[in-house]
Amino acid sequence: MTDQEPSGKKSPSSGKSSPRTVASSQNGDIPALEPDTVELSDDDSAIDAASTASSTTSLASSIAKYRMENGRTYHAYKEGSYHLPNDEIENERLAGVDTPLKRVLDAGCGTGAWAMDLADEHPETEVIGVDLSPIQPTLVPPNATFLVDDVEAEWTYSEPMDLIYLRFLVGSISDWDKLLGQAFQNLSPGGWVETADAVYPLACDDGTVTEDQAVYKWGNLMRDGAAKFPGRSLDTSMELKQKMLDQGFTNVTEKWYKWPMNGWPRDPKFKDIGGWVLENVLSGLSGLSMALFTRLLGWTREEVELFLIDVRKDMRNRNIHGYWRILVVSGQKPE
Repeated sequence: MTDQEPSGKKSPSSGKSSPRTVASSQNGDIPALEPDTVELSDDDSAIDAASTASSTTSLASSIAKYRMENGRTYHAYKEGSYHLPNDEIENERLAGVDTPLKRVLDAGCGTGAWAMDLADEHPETEVIGVDLSPIQPTLVPPNATFLVDDVEAEWTYSEPMDLIYLRFLVGSISDWDKLLGQAFQNLSPGGWVETADAVYPLACDDGTVTEDQAVYKWGNLMRDGAAKFPGRSLDTSMELKQKMLDQGFTNVTEKWYKWPMNGWPRDPKFKDIGGWVLENVLSGLSGLSMALFTRLLGWTREEVELFLIDVRKDMRNRNIHGYWRILVVSGQKPE
């Protein structure tokens, strides 16, 4: 299909391809998760359900005219700078603050779900959501405002923020130093910026993820594709701590989390998280993959969809004890 896929390694004893297991992730010394004792067949496809107005932007009609590609719609504003679709399928996929905050900015807010939840729970807080696509609801809490804008353009907010949230933007930002610099300038003294991103490819603690599995290849291919787009490496999240320090942030911390790829863990909390992650990734898999694979790796739409059949099968397989590493980086502007 393509020479981008990692090949199996030869076993010196047999001369045949022998899959190499994926080493355990040591990032942040995250404790290993115990798998459920119930073993399932490799073709089990059961999905674990989750029982699991000072700054304004005019919404030009051209922004709302989405561009069609490979059967999905993509935003027209700043075309080409963001590789995920903005159609209903993607919107459904994107489906707590302890101290009072006056103003919060959700930069790259997507559907606006997080911003609206925060506005509902904290009516005393002004919440501003910014995204390239006008996909947010029209009926929103009175203290929530959504703007169509590019977070990489010059910020023109008239008042500072107490919290700036940058969620899952790695791969979509070409200049993180500029973005974090603007965040620093637009924070109140003592205010915080926080990023949250997944680190590719899939990780594993017990050898059940191997390099020949489609789900592992998919993560590597996503990383390879993003690396071909200037400045948009999927590995950037691991550089953000130093980048925050370079901009003058203090109290900068990194925290790693494990998101199981499905409901394989024994622990009910992580089993529940895995069910939601599976639903989320499966519903958005084509959208996550299509632009990177076709634009930057040279695949056809048909090749991508065929490959994703095996990726979905792996993602549903609870005998594969993989997890996505989530890195959260926080920094504070000095008072």
